[in-house]
Amino acid sequence: MSGMNVVGDLFGEGKMFLPQVVKSARVMKQAVAYLEPYIQASKEAGRSNGKIVLATVKGDVHDIGRNIVGVVLQCNNYEIIDLGVMVPSDKILKTAIEQRRILSACRA
Repeated sequence: MSGMNVVGDLFGEGKMFLPQVVKSARVMKQAVAYLEPYIQASKEAGRSNGKIVLATVKGDVHDIGRNIVGVVLQCNNYEIIDLGVMVPSDKILKTAIEQRRILSACRA
């Protein structure tokens, strides 16, 4: 996470460019995939900071930011429901509504 903060700062200062940001994000994603079993083992069973429905809406093919956000949120103990790229907006809304229903049912 600290490394991606540096990448973000460098990009914001114009000292790093999109290809380097993309490569950094890919490396981070690979590192998180390798560390995922250890991350999961360190979390309290059944506890998370929340659930996020993540997608890139239809018409927008850019998934770099979605990937970075997903990895960062996972590292911060959020459950991610990743619908992928080019997802119709109605599917995103239906998924969010359904997840809210599931959460409400669990609380009841």
